[in-house]
Amino acid sequence: MSQHTISIFQMTLDNLPPLLPLEISDKMRAARDEMASNGEASMEMIENMMIKFGYELWPWQSAHREFLSSAEERLGEHFFLSRLPAELSMSFTKYRDYGLDWRDVYSGRAINYFADAERPMLARVLVETKNDLSKFTGQEVASVNKSKYLSRVGEFKKILEKIKDAISRLKSSADKEEYHPALADEMRARARHLELGLAELAPSPTLGEALLAQEFFDERKIHLNMLRGIDKPVQVDFYNLE
Repeated sequence: MSQHTISIFQMTLDNLPPLLPLEISDKMRAARDEMASNGEASMEMIENMMIKFGYELWPWQSAHREFLSSAEERLGEHFFLSRLPAELSMSFTKYRDYGLDWRDVYSGRAINYFADAERPMLARVLVETKNDLSKFTGQEVASVNKSKYLSRVGEFKKILEKIKDAISRLKSSADKEEYHPALADEMRARARHLELGLAELAPSPTLGEALLAQEFFDERKIHLNMLRGIDKPVQVDFYNLE
């Protein structure tokens, strides 16, 4: 399992966002090499390493995803059709008659519209299209959209600070919880899930999700405190009632 996690980390290294500071990528590669040579490295140790770098990478990856999504909307079909071989063109034309487009193919939802013999070719076209879009986006943010891209990275850094604060408060609340150990465990698990999202080992977190998590557990604690002791019988001295 730890080897699988290292493989995920290697995939992250192979697809670093454009203009990422060199010192970050250098530290990541050094950490990767150290972990790979450490036969006793546990999955938790590797995940902790990825979370550490996730805090640094997340603003860059989030900004890059936005620009990549924009490129897909503007130029995805152009790149896709330019890669489409003649033997798939007729099938794709019929496919479009159903009211679907290249994005349905790109997402993988429409694979059943194509014959078994066509699917390997289509898969290759999709990989090539994804690589073309990634390369184009990298060139775009390094040139004509550089200032917009870096500005968006800065905005995501501000969002990250709020997410970090929410995670920190979840951990702190869990450590201070005295009466509901199960609730404390849930808080820690939720904080961990948010951190794994920053490391791309879980869905990328949003600020809203992080803030709602704290609100959810605050309300849970109030509810549990109200129930605390409700199962204990109340002793009433009927002889000394006033």
